[in-house]
Amino acid sequence: MKPLRASKGIAFLLSAAILASFIGASSRTAGAADPIVIGATVAESGAYAVDGKYALQGYQLYVNQINAKGGWLGRQLQLKIYDDASDGTTALTEYQKLIQQDHVNLIVGPYSSAITAAVANVADQYKMPMISPEVASTAPFKRGLKYIFQGTATSDRYVAGAFAIAKQYGYKRVAITGEDTAFPRSIAAAVPDLAAKAGVDIVFNELYPHNASDYTAVVQKIKQSNPDVVLGISYFPDSVGILRALKQANVVPKELFFTIGPAEPNFGKEVGGDANGVFFSTNWSSELKTEGNVDFTKSFAATYGVPADYHAAQNYAALQVLGAAIASAKSLDNEKIRDFLATHQVETVVGTYHVDANGQQVGFDSLTGQWQNGKPLIVYPTKYAQAKMVNPFVWASH
Repeated sequence: MKPLRASKGIAFLLSAAILASFIGASSRTAGAADPIVIGATVAESGAYAVDGKYALQGYQLYVNQINAKGGWLGRQLQLKIYDDASDGTTALTEYQKLIQQDHVNLIVGPYSSAITAAVANVADQYKMPMISPEVASTAPFKRGLKYIFQGTATSDRYVAGAFAIAKQYGYKRVAITGEDTAFPRSIAAAVPDLAAKAGVDIVFNELYPHNASDYTAVVQKIKQSNPDVVLGISYFPDSVGILRALKQANVVPKELFFTIGPAEPNFGKEVGGDANGVFFSTNWSSELKTEGNVDFTKSFAATYGVPADYHAAQNYAALQVLGAAIASAKSLDNEKIRDFLATHQVETVVGTYHVDANGQQVGFDSLTGQWQNGKPLIVYPTKYAQAKMVNPFVWASH
């Protein structure tokens, strides 16, 4: 099969499935060549470990599938992963080690906006393109960097559904809290404009420290503000912690919306019936009619024994895009790969990868889900909805 080529200066859509076939068929002697080593750090411990596990599994699943087809450029793929312990300083040290000591061929991004922000300069320093599937914050793309590319929906899209729901139901008062790190801060910065457009007043807005474990004080302040909507810009552990503290304090908002924490399949197991009615943001669904999504969904569940989440899908999609770049470049030439990532669109399991001149994502979108009867279902936007939303929120025991 001949490789797909682009006309100069013109972006085009590439089928990841076709590219995967091309890459795998390019040589029958993959085992004879040195592997292509892809380096990254992932939060395998610390505050982000739950989400980080899914992110790593997304990378691993793609590598295993492509190796079974012959690899890239006739060479097997190998992941070189370090645990950054959910810490940006650790991640920075490890990325420098990956490049200077391990001499990896390629790098991809770590988990979380905060950690990606800490390592973003490394890509430019060593002129190694880095697609980053877990950096929703737009801040790294305002630095004039040329080698980092956003592989997820921008943070302002994560809570658009929260305010669309508030407007639809006439809710007027919102209390906002979240972790005081890059991702929540980026969303919090977008909230005033979203609230104004929805006709919603912000009655409380306070972030808590990274790695917080007690949310009693912030929840008491939320209770005093008497909100219709509680918006938690939170990861998995703090979503669980805030939910429990809200129930203990008998705070009953009409709309309870967290960002990414409840998107994890085991959120319902962790909090039981109290998950029902909780809204959350996610960037992927098994129901999306996207490139390779049916196979990805089935393969992930068969491999790991649990359903995929959007972190797994995004990291898998990042390697779909990187594979497309290498197929186009027919080499590991960093400049050719960088130029491809900057100018081309690629169909993935998450949707259409497409970045602007700053490397910021303009193709991927964010969805709103809700836990109903023990299951997470997409409820907004309507064109993706698996069920109608249920309002107002009530605690399981009420």
